Amino acid sequence: MNLSLSRRSLVAGGALAAASFALGGAATALDGGQAPLRPPGAQDEERFRALCLKCDRCRSVCPQGCIRTGLLEDGLLNWRTPVMDFRRGLCDFCGRCEDVCPTGAVSGVDADESRIGTAVIDGDRCIAWIQGSCRVCVDACPYGALSADASGRPVVDAALCNGCGVCELSCPSNTYRSFIGGSRRGINVERSA
Repeated sequence: MNLSLSRRSLVAGGALAAASFALGGAATALDGGQAPLRPPGAQDEERFRALCLKCDRCRSVCPQGCIRTGLLEDGLLNWRTPVMDFRRGLCDFCGRCEDVCPTGAVSGVDADESRIGTAVIDGDRCIAWIQGSCRVCVDACPYGALSADASGRPVVDAALCNGCGVCELSCPSNTYRSFIGGSRRGINVERSA
């Protein structure tokens, strides 16, 4: 048995190892910068990525239409995975996504216990922060997580916010103000730290 390593084998093995590191680095770079919002019960990103089959069942069964499949712009690792998009709808924590998930990547959906993210005010886009005459998100919040300060500007109570997205869906900032580009609104649900 010849255990000697030829020069060609050594070079090929080194090239393969370098390509593996480069591909891994590229995949990390194409992760989209941060993990996107996931359906309720799928906030442990490592567990979710390990279990998600990218089967699209959660998106197809969502009655509110707030789940979309990840695009390449969301990062290579998030491509074809379920991503919450509150410009399309809100999450009412109905649990249908959990019911159809064949692997348990989405599990433990409960409106009182689950948290998708937390609403964050974007003062540069919020009508109330700019001109002080909008209460749409405050009035729309079914959980009492939004209130108005003394100046009439919305304030988020992070302890009460479960990230259902009704505030982002109802926000009129990209409609009533001159559009300044991008998809962000005056209030946006972001991943909780």
